[in-house]
Amino acid sequence: MKILVVSLLRLGDVIQQAALFRGLRQQNPDAEIHLLINQQFSHVDEVLPGIVDKYIYFDREALQKGIGEPAYNILWPYRQLEGLINQLNAEDYDVAYNFTHTKLSGYLLGATEIKNVKGLMHTEGRFQGLSNKWLRYFNDRFSVEGKSLFHYVELLGRSFDIPVTKTPSTISNKSKNKLVLFQCLTSKAAKNWNLEYFQVLKNMIETSLVDHKVRILGASFEKEDLLKFFAEEDLLICNLSDAKEYLSEAALLVTGDTSIKHLAAQAGTPIVELAIGPSDPIKTGAFSANSLVLQGDDLKPEKVFEAVWDQLSLAPLKMPSFSHLMERAVWSLHLDGDTSALAYEHRVREIRQQLPAEEINKSLKAWNQTSEKFATWMKQAKKALPSKEEISQKRQFHSADIADLILIAQDILKSKMDAAGYFQDFIEALLSRFAQPIQIHDRITKALTEIEALLEVRTQLTQVLQIPSMEGQYYAKGIGKLPVDGFAETGKGSKPIAEDSKLQPRDRETTAT
Repeated sequence: MKILVVSLLRLGDVIQQAALFRGLRQQNPDAEIHLLINQQFSHVDEVLPGIVDKYIYFDREALQKGIGEPAYNILWPYRQLEGLINQLNAEDYDVAYNFTHTKLSGYLLGATEIKNVKGLMHTEGRFQGLSNKWLRYFNDRFSVEGKSLFHYVELLGRSFDIPVTKTPSTISNKSKNKLVLFQCLTSKAAKNWNLEYFQVLKNMIETSLVDHKVRILGASFEKEDLLKFFAEEDLLICNLSDAKEYLSEAALLVTGDTSIKHLAAQAGTPIVELAIGPSDPIKTGAFSANSLVLQGDDLKPEKVFEAVWDQLSLAPLKMPSFSHLMERAVWSLHLDGDTSALAYEHRVREIRQQLPAEEINKSLKAWNQTSEKFATWMKQAKKALPSKEEISQKRQFHSADIADLILIAQDILKSKMDAAGYFQDFIEALLSRFAQPIQIHDRITKALTEIEALLEVRTQLTQVLQIPSMEGQYYAKGIGKLPVDGFAETGKGSKPIAEDSKLQPRDRETTAT
């Protein structure tokens, strides 16, 4: 079996996809896996050994020059693309996975003769391949502005039914090492933490943890900037392969949003990740079981040092929030389309394994209040939506015709309560332009239908979660204190067996204190 994976993305994206490649290998141990990537990242094969059987390179930069610069023959780009398509067709792939989900990748796969394409492709004059809810969620929500509850790797795994697991942490071994690495610079200035702050943090670590040494990772083009704040002997100017070796020996990495953090995650190295500016750790943070994320544009060295201390001292990571776990559960159930009792119980069990009962009970009130607010907005929107007949009779459509819906959308946005994006499609529909007035009715109706389905899942999940606490209140009042074996399962539920449920007198000798 031959598998093609298309990943025409940035270097860090390709590196973090290693978990997906391992999952594909697990599913298809005897398959030949090929990876199509951009030519500029050809060196990635140095850090993904044994995962991919063959790399195929797409010279996107040269192609763009050929299209835009007059020095190139107008037919040259076409011939380059034709050569790539012929090369792919000659491999006779059984299946192709599109990990990129851009128009370019869709056009490329649509031009091949591969019969089984999973993910976005352009064929029969339109884009196709969004065959399940997870793929549609990925396509709709994984933009810069979109809200996602799931990591990039996790989303692709769910979309293509590929098992993904985070690299096991080697923290017990790393704790014996005394090397702390900094990756100070990122690909975007807006994501960079102040270099002076990194300098202060280095001094704090080496002063407070005298047996630890801090070294600064960097590429050759970063050296000049780094030397303004660090001595040359503190710098580790290296390529990707060398960086991987350093990371495998380090006790900790402190980094911004870079490809280096994904290398550290693959190596099982503990991470302190500084999510600054447009960085979104939920979407593209390190796919690691041992990453501590600090988010904000005004992080001070003292705050980061606390995180470094916690990681080096093997302190347990902070518990996830109740609302985040619940929202992930709601959307997972909705996107899976599994409404069975077992599915709900499984999600509740996962939440209870991660949070103590006290935290859950304390958070339920606010959660239920949010649910009530969402339900109110949905009812208001359904009532305010003009009927199809009303809209179809209008020759021209004005914003005044949906003024009440716009006010509801403004209320939702101002509240900042919808962090999970229940109403995202509803709001986008109101902001979109349509050729025919009836189209906005269809789009809003579709959005409200999904919101209604999500709120039903939310209600059911909350009820299942509350069952143990309700039972606890029941028994706390001293009602029904019966032996466990005094209940027998029946087709209609649990009913007491009369002879077993009689209260027995105490044995004074065995109960005396």
